[in-house]
Amino acid sequence: MRIFKLVLALLAVLVALLVAVAFLLPRQVHVERAIVIQARPATVFALVDGFKRFNEWSPWAGLDPTATTTYEGPAFGRGAKMSWKGDPKTVGEGSQEIIETQPHEFVRVRLDFGDQGPASAEYRLAPEGDGTRIQWAFDTDLGMNPIARYFGLMFDGLIGADYERGLASLKELAESLPGEDFTNLSVELQTVEPVLVAYIEATCSTDADQIAATIERSYAEVGRFMTANNLQPSGAPLTINESWSDTGYVFLAALPVDRVPERPIPEDSKVQLKSTYGGNALKVVHRGSYREMPATYEQLFAWAEVRGYEIDGASWDVYVTDPGSTPEAELRTEIYLPVK
Repeated sequence: MRIFKLVLALLAVLVALLVAVAFLLPRQVHVERAIVIQARPATVFALVDGFKRFNEWSPWAGLDPTATTTYEGPAFGRGAKMSWKGDPKTVGEGSQEIIETQPHEFVRVRLDFGDQGPASAEYRLAPEGDGTRIQWAFDTDLGMNPIARYFGLMFDGLIGADYERGLASLKELAESLPGEDFTNLSVELQTVEPVLVAYIEATCSTDADQIAATIERSYAEVGRFMTANNLQPSGAPLTINESWSDTGYVFLAALPVDRVPERPIPEDSKVQLKSTYGGNALKVVHRGSYREMPATYEQLFAWAEVRGYEIDGASWDVYVTDPGSTPEAELRTEIYLPVK
């Protein structure tokens, strides 16, 4: 009996000692890894400033093929949120939400692992040579739980390798994407409503002067049609871009109208009526010469691909300012790209 009591006493002392030591261990856990990616900061930032493409490079995405993922809030930036639910033995369940961003510099994320508690992650970007150095960090507070304090000693070994695999996959993805520089491109995701337009299909070369002359003739014909049918314009003129290639430019020159005319439109009329696209679209404001619009389009297409958007129809341009009375440098054109 005396030996049994002695063993219990020694165990009690050992437990007390382990608990005491636990509170001398770090309460805060920090893990970080970094990699240099041969892509612009804007490209890398676009991949981590939302969760649309997260599972394409996440080191945990393939652990549970049956796991479900849901998204809330905006598609990117502050408030973008991703939640997952899967096998408790592999990915478990939780969520991550972007709480702060600085374009092309950092993204801060709030992590919630349910019963396992909260944490945070941060991506920091900086130019390095011809590429971008990205640092991915993880932080959590272990609180007053002595067991968690001991577990915290293993965090770097447990998730550090995951972070390395994730960054390697992010590098591979980023370096496979278009290299256009869209650093200064400001893009809005909008829901647009369809409008009724009178339009005529036109074809010309991709020469800027020929495009301008063809658009002018086309709008003149649409204008005569509207006058003949007592229609009034209800918005700025637009061109709907059907195709652009080395062989030429095909577009619809369109003017929004206030109503459907009383008389039916003959089928052989060059000018017809239609409703424009309605749904999600990316919007960019192009300022300056129309000759520079192809470059803006290249940036927009690259931005959309990097962000993971699927194009859902023909783009269109809204001519907000009148080129006949506005200096070229002050021209304002709204570009819309339909996306799913």
